[in-house]
Amino acid sequence: MIKKNILLFAGIFLLSLTAVSASVEISATSYYPTPAEAGDYLNVQLKVINKGDSSTDAVVRFKETYPFTMDPGDEAEVTIEGLEEGSMATQKFKIRVDSGAKEGENPLTFEYKDCPGCVWKEKSVPITVIEAQTTFDVVLQELNTEGVYLAIANIGKNTANAVTVRIPEQEYFATDIISASIVGNLESGDYTLVGFQIVPKTTQPASTSTDEKEPVGRGNMGSSVSQEEQNLKVQIDYTDPLGERRTVYETILISPSSLMSTSATIDATVMKSAKSSFFSNVIWFWVVVVLVLGFIGKKYVYPKLKKKK
Repeated sequence: MIKKNILLFAGIFLLSLTAVSASVEISATSYYPTPAEAGDYLNVQLKVINKGDSSTDAVVRFKETYPFTMDPGDEAEVTIEGLEEGSMATQKFKIRVDSGAKEGENPLTFEYKDCPGCVWKEKSVPITVIEAQTTFDVVLQELNTEGVYLAIANIGKNTANAVTVRIPEQEYFATDIISASIVGNLESGDYTLVGFQIVPKTTQPASTSTDEKEPVGRGNMGSSVSQEEQNLKVQIDYTDPLGERRTVYETILISPSSLMSTSATIDATVMKSAKSSFFSNVIWFWVVVVLVLGFIGKKYVYPKLKKKK
């Protein structure tokens, strides 16, 4: 008899440990943005309702299933203490959508219970995911006396609207006058060429004096240019199909010293052109003077001399 009672007690105890939560229910009241974007965050608001006849502690937690995760340090499990019968509480979660998520509906899963020994119940919410971003490839197309030409290709599957390409402030390179170029729209698979006059930034030699520093720039006496290839940062701004403005950065390798000859050639060409323009202007000035004097002489001086004769 004692043995049977022990077995009965053990059975009741085990059943209590595996009891199913019955009084609490959850549902997703909203999520934003709609639809969710691959590679971006998703904000979800859950509604937790106590449908029992007494207050309880409700526990809700996010269940990681691809393509949904949470950032390290974010709270995945939340306890709502003292949820009164018939009452409701809301709980927000910030979920990351993997950049490789397939487009279409993806199940987002949460678990919940209302007692320590209860088993977890699951609630899945169908989340529509789209891929709004796109990706770019940047290569050095040409480097000549006119500048540095970059090929910008849209290698993603979405159209990039209102594309602007910039050369931002950086350690080894600077631009002359123009640092941005408006490209327009680039559909998937399209590419374009953009050109910039890029010059290497000079670095200062070591000095014990802090009062004799020259500004870092082009053509400083006693300065040097890196001989090794360095990353040229290229900034691409575009508007995605959802109307959101995005910025991506790409890098290409360029040797700063290779730009020195280009810069020198550009300077020489400009000086030669300036000198040529100067002498040409001087010649034309005297040609115009001679023509004007000739016209005045023929119109006014010559007739008077003719009358005197």
